[in-house]
Amino acid sequence: MKKTVITLCISLGSVGATAGTFTGGATFPEQIVQEITAVQQYSQEAMQLQQQLMMVQNQVRNLQSFPDQLWQSTLPTLNTLVSLVGNAQGLNYATQNTVADVQQQYGDPTQALSDYQGSLQKWTENTDSQIAATLQQYGLSQQDFGTTQASLAAIQAASQSAPGRMQVLQAGNQISGLMINQLQSLQQDMNAGNQMMANYVAGQTHAQDAQTQGLLKMLNTPTTPLY
Repeated sequence: MKKTVITLCISLGSVGATAGTFTGGATFPEQIVQEITAVQQYSQEAMQLQQQLMMVQNQVRNLQSFPDQLWQSTLPTLNTLVSLVGNAQGLNYATQNTVADVQQQYGDPTQALSDYQGSLQKWTENTDSQIAATLQQYGLSQQDFGTTQASLAAIQAASQSAPGRMQVLQAGNQISGLMINQLQSLQQDMNAGNQMMANYVAGQTHAQDAQTQGLLKMLNTPTTPLY
C-alpha cells in the first residue's frame, strides 16, 4: 500500500478540469493521496511514541523514582505526542473539507457524502472524549490541555514534582495507545470514504482518466494491519 501511494504521488500530473481542484490547489486525486499518506504516517508515529513512553515507564518502575535526567529526555516524546494529537485532528478537518469540496462541485443526492462527513465529525468527538477521560483518570484537567500551547505549558508545570511527572507520563502512555486505535479507525474510515468519493466523482464526470483509475486501484489494494 505504501509503495503504491508513493508511486501514485510521483505519477500525478495535472488532472483535467472535470476533476476539480481542492485544498491548497491540489487536485482531487492528489488531495486523497496526501490525506491517506498522512494518516499512515501518524499511525506509525503513534506506535513509536507509545513504545518510547512504555520504556520510560518501565525505567521509572525499576528505579522507583523519576530523576531529572530521565524526565528531560522524556519531554520531547511527550511534546511530540501533543503535536501528533493536534496533527491528527487537523487531518480530520482537512478530510472534512475535501468532502465539502466534492459536495459543492458535484452535489450529494444520495446523502452518502453527508454521512461520511458525519462519521468524520464523530471521530473528532470520540477522540476528544477519550483523551478527556484519560486526563481525568490521572488527575489532570482537560482545560489545561485544551490547545497545543496549553498542553505544553501543563507538561512543563507538571515537571516540578515527581507525582506530576508520573501523572503526565501515565496519561501520555495511555493517550498514545488510544491514538493508535483512533488513527487505525480513521484510516479505515478514510479508505472507505475515499473509495466512495472516487467512484462518485468518476460517475459524475462520466470519465475516468488514468490518474483516477490509478487512485481507484490504490484504494482497492488491501492494506496490511499496522499492529
